[in-house]
Amino acid sequence: MGSVTSAKAIPGAMDINEALPLVPEDITAAWCSKVLGKKVKLAVIAKEYQGTASKLIVNLAYEGDNPGPSSICVKGGFNPDLLAKMPMIKFVLRREAEFYYYVAPLVDLRLPKPYFCTTDTVNGQGIVVMEDLSADSEFGSPMKPWAVDTVRANVEQLAKLHAGTWNPDESKFPWLTGSDDLSANPYKSMILALLSPAAFADRFGEGSRPPMPDKLNDRERVVAAFRTLWHDTSAGQSRFRCIIHGDPHLANTYIRGEGDGNGEPGFLDWQGLCFGHPFHDLAYFMIGALTIADRRAHEKMLVQHYLNTLNACGVVPKLQLDEVWDEYRKLVFHGFAWATVGKGLQPEEYIFAMAERHCTAIVDHGTLELLESLPGHGTH
Repeated sequence: MGSVTSAKAIPGAMDINEALPLVPEDITAAWCSKVLGKKVKLAVIAKEYQGTASKLIVNLAYEGDNPGPSSICVKGGFNPDLLAKMPMIKFVLRREAEFYYYVAPLVDLRLPKPYFCTTDTVNGQGIVVMEDLSADSEFGSPMKPWAVDTVRANVEQLAKLHAGTWNPDESKFPWLTGSDDLSANPYKSMILALLSPAAFADRFGEGSRPPMPDKLNDRERVVAAFRTLWHDTSAGQSRFRCIIHGDPHLANTYIRGEGDGNGEPGFLDWQGLCFGHPFHDLAYFMIGALTIADRRAHEKMLVQHYLNTLNACGVVPKLQLDEVWDEYRKLVFHGFAWATVGKGLQPEEYIFAMAERHCTAIVDHGTLELLESLPGHGTH
């Protein structure tokens, strides 16, 4: 298994003043030789996956008797038209490369083996070269909720990430800090855009509204609740702070090996990395990954397992379920973002399935009412 541990640095070159590849055709045998440190005689792009980031599966042939991997995944910004329309995407491309280079060596996580990560100052490109998981892994889907034991195993991964960066000295991560919302809290920027009056009306109009209770079909009430949540969980207001994945839903996961229940799960797609509240990751992942029935039956057990893992990793003071439960209940609200996802940004069946799970949890936990009861609600 390609696993990254705290004992191993990741090969890479950050903030170089040389332009990195910008189109698939730039991923040549010569470039692959450079980043892999082996003589590649042939590099053939076998598959292209276009999204916020482009993922290229590249088949390789080598000279000599010391070959490297037969295929690699090269992830970066290789869609010039999209980058021209949405230049902010470069930020998230860089963020994933920065995760692998700066954070992955600090924490003991199951990750695809990274061969090289790099960013440039010429075009703002960010590229990660990693192992091709397609041969022995299954990628997560919102349409296929996980078994409780598989979710439990990935909850441990979140706890290890959070424990390794608990109450961090943020000055040691200058690339992760910023005064603007995009760099400081990418999730907040996305949600505010999706909650604009026009976007809200389009998403929640007749015939296009995801499954949700009527009380959440109130834009002003929802925006006020989010602003209260962000204030209450911000730096200086909350005692819970660490580096978080930011977007740990099922489509950003994989299971290596024997499949659900027997394989080893992990997280992918680290573009949303930021400083934040650890229970954002925990609630967002668990609620979206389980059926509603399984979540209701096992939620407290899974939160307790998360806390046990944190405590075993040395987080102090040790956290108890009863003292953090309301914190968890508050962070459940972030999952409402799935209901706001605009048409065409994700498959509608993904949006509807995830919105139902998250909105049901918001009702089950009384999260909206809890946020509205906090001091200063409506003034942030």
